[in-house]
Amino acid sequence: MARAKDASKHGPGGRAVDAVYFDLFGTLLELAALADDCETAAPGRGHEFAARWRMRQLEFSWLRTTMGAFVDFDHVTVDALEVAVAELGLELAPATVVRLASAFERLPVAPAAAVALERLRSSGVRTGILTNGSKRTLARVIARTGLERLLDDALSVDAVRRFKPDPAVYRLACEKSGVEAARIGFVTANGWDAAGAASFGFRVAWLRSDPSVPFPRVGAPSPAIATWESLHDLLVSYDGSTTNT
Repeated sequence: MARAKDASKHGPGGRAVDAVYFDLFGTLLELAALADDCETAAPGRGHEFAARWRMRQLEFSWLRTTMGAFVDFDHVTVDALEVAVAELGLELAPATVVRLASAFERLPVAPAAAVALERLRSSGVRTGILTNGSKRTLARVIARTGLERLLDDALSVDAVRRFKPDPAVYRLACEKSGVEAARIGFVTANGWDAAGAASFGFRVAWLRSDPSVPFPRVGAPSPAIATWESLHDLLVSYDGSTTNT
């Protein structure tokens, strides 16, 4: 039996949230294309190469935050690329490495993203990006993709010199929007990011592409499982229930 919605959870126009922020890499921008670039550089090993590179990129960002040794995400990405190349025993020309270093900046926008953003904005919801990406890369991505017309905010971790899932990063959205965490929606395809945002207090929609991927067991509240098509209804009329199956 469906639970009755508590009207006190809803704001102007019956909205459950006043702002929705999106992760960038792997969410608004699709990571699948990374394997294509890696395949061109290392034929037959593209998927392995891309997965190793992404793994090291995230690991290095988490380590640098814990160690208090921040460098921007572009630097982290290059370090991770060079380590992945070495670990896999690949022999790449210097020019190939330079080209690959900007691969994250060239990732395509998820096909359904623009429609989802437009629906949210039509409901009066503030929209933005909250990303590990550097200010420089974020600006280039927005200019290239034309997403600027659909966004109110574009927030980079450069402002706090820490990477997600550190709480200081999620706090940027509250400070910029003037909206409390409980009334901010957060959309990500990354389970670790969903855990961090949910722990901070956001209403999280997890775009889990693979049903076999479990939510990290780190004590964070379970996010709602979403699709691009369900985001608007899930966040705007969100009643506090979650689906994590």
